[in-house]
Amino acid sequence: MADETSTIFDKDFSDESGVRRRDIAPLALKIYAWAYLVLSLFSVLSSYFVSRRFRDAYQWDEFSTTVLFSIGSTILFPIMRFVPNLLILLEKKYAVLLALIATSVSMLAWCYSAYIIVAYGGMNLIVMVTNISWLAIEIPYLVILLKIRTDWEKGRGRP
Repeated sequence: MADETSTIFDKDFSDESGVRRRDIAPLALKIYAWAYLVLSLFSVLSSYFVSRRFRDAYQWDEFSTTVLFSIGSTILFPIMRFVPNLLILLEKKYAVLLALIATSVSMLAWCYSAYIIVAYGGMNLIVMVTNISWLAIEIPYLVILLKIRTDWEKGRGRP
């Protein structure tokens, strides 16, 4: 009996030492991931419909750096938010690292926007409240990602 080899039908064969990444992720992380997925899709769709409705404001027929930056920022930032959060839900190994990078870039963009408003445009209260609100939403997300990063990368999820 000691000579028997394990087969795929044995219980010990399927036991692995790691923990599933989905079990590591707190509920708040799952909520943030789904919310950022939905907000990213909504952002791209709303940008598309606004650009179709107000064609003259975007000046699509001209080739300028402003138009390129507008297109890049309206597409790049939502994609930058969509991909890491999708990878978190799919339990990919480096999803948390990508989400940390995307969140850091996003927070820097909100801080830069607030700086530009104060330095050059005066004090626009609505835009400042919006920037501070987004920063207040992203700080807990950043803390959650930092707390689970090492466990996530050691966990047993999809490769």
